[in-house]
Amino acid sequence: MKRRMAKGFTLVELLVVIAIIGILVGLLLPAVQAAREAARRMQCSNNLKQWGLANHNFESAFKRLPFGMLRADGNGWGHPEWGTPNQNRRFALLHQLMPYVEQQAFWDNWNQLNFGANQVSNPLYGGDGVTVNPTNGTAAVGQLVTPVLRCPSNPGSPWNESHTTASNGVYARADYYACAGRRGYPGFSNTFPSLWNPFGPGSDYPRPPGTATSAALARTDGIFTRCLARKFASITDGLSNTIMMGEFAFFDPVFDRCGPETGLSTTKIGNWGWVWFGAEGNVFKGTGVPINLRLQNCSEFFPSLRYDDRINAFGSLHGGGAQFTMGDGSVKFITETIDPITYNALGTRAGAEVVTVPE
Repeated sequence: MKRRMAKGFTLVELLVVIAIIGILVGLLLPAVQAAREAARRMQCSNNLKQWGLANHNFESAFKRLPFGMLRADGNGWGHPEWGTPNQNRRFALLHQLMPYVEQQAFWDNWNQLNFGANQVSNPLYGGDGVTVNPTNGTAAVGQLVTPVLRCPSNPGSPWNESHTTASNGVYARADYYACAGRRGYPGFSNTFPSLWNPFGPGSDYPRPPGTATSAALARTDGIFTRCLARKFASITDGLSNTIMMGEFAFFDPVFDRCGPETGLSTTKIGNWGWVWFGAEGNVFKGTGVPINLRLQNCSEFFPSLRYDDRINAFGSLHGGGAQFTMGDGSVKFITETIDPITYNALGTRAGAEVVTVPE
């Protein structure tokens, strides 16, 4: 009797098919990843567009732009209500814009006169009314997380991160910052460039005493600054040629390992996103340093100008640059290879430079 031969694949044929499938998957994965990043970048662009519209709607309502931040500290810093019962009012740019991104309840619940009250676990949100700086999200006004605050390409916790576990999760993190001009951090320094003097170490150190007008003495040259609310009319370089807000990149392994390695700090780069804290490093960035600047090694870590530069640097993980909201509300992607002089000029509101955003 003749034996029937069963039809099927040989081992060689099977291996060839598997190899072809592997090649196709290898070709497909980068395309899928690119498509996902394109979607994340679009969402980030939409967030920046919302912040631009929020600024314009705020200006329409109040006939001025928001304060970059309002905070008195020891000698007033030019707080417009210094010397009055309201001199302790404290909030920053995004606080004021929350009603314009469908977060009116946040603004209504923010205690402007007693900042510490915003750090207490709130019974309205499942808290105990006692614990200060809870890490379970129950201090809603200090820990509020909403998608409009975050770029989906940015990794990490939605709350602040440090090398000290007890300090983590105290404040929500945001990825969008105000442009203070060429410098946003530190607030004031007699050794490094600062918000008060972006051109170099301040010869007017210490800060001028707190009066209703002393904030105007600050030489900040961008749209936003501390204790001063500007108008569109002050942006004489043109709204479409002046940066209003931009992204900050929170992925920096070198920065994160340098604290423990040097013993100088317990902070991580994710500790510079305490959006509801309202200090210069959590509110402002500047165009005086390159986009996507990173520390190269721990010799550049705190305290140094390079460290301050890192805190000032706009950036993103989109690759090759970052997205910005311009004064007219449009969103532009600016490459990290932009000419430094052009980039500086885009940060200033009244520098009289002839410049346009590179396409």
